[in-house]
Amino acid sequence: MKNKILLTVGLFSFALLLAMSSCKSHKNTSPSGSESNVEATPVDTLLVMIKREACFGRCPQYYATVYKSGFAEYYGEMNVKKIGQWYARLSSEQLAYLVKAISDNKIEAMDTSYSNPYLADFPVYSLWIADKNPRKKILLNHESPPVPIIEFTQVFEELLDQLRWDHHPKARKDEE
Repeated sequence: MKNKILLTVGLFSFALLLAMSSCKSHKNTSPSGSESNVEATPVDTLLVMIKREACFGRCPQYYATVYKSGFAEYYGEMNVKKIGQWYARLSSEQLAYLVKAISDNKIEAMDTSYSNPYLADFPVYSLWIADKNPRKKILLNHESPPVPIIEFTQVFEELLDQLRWDHHPKARKDEE
């Protein structure tokens, strides 16, 4: 049982590292064992990813990725409503709305870091954007990042909340 859990965690960690280190991910079916109707295209590329990190308080910890095909994945760790691995698909209207928000807020033209080194425990998050330009990572750890980034982050997170997520049945340790 412990070996199975360690293997699952190890495989998930490797997959996450691989997805974050390359421009393309190769997904061709929904997660094994899932009865989800959510599928990625055979070769899909990143559009937007957000990763909210831990703090000393109750900061939400999760990451969510939306690909150019409209396939979305979410992994909730702590202090969020959805814990574990989830999958969804954006409609063409939602995808167009997200792409427009990237363009309207000029996110790809923003700096790569907005950080205040004097904030010891301020909520930290990262955005990865790859609409028209190569993938760009923006680190945010600042009490007042630029308004366009705040607005884009709100649009993106509200869109994520609207999606109909399908839970991957083996993603949580306590479900085995």
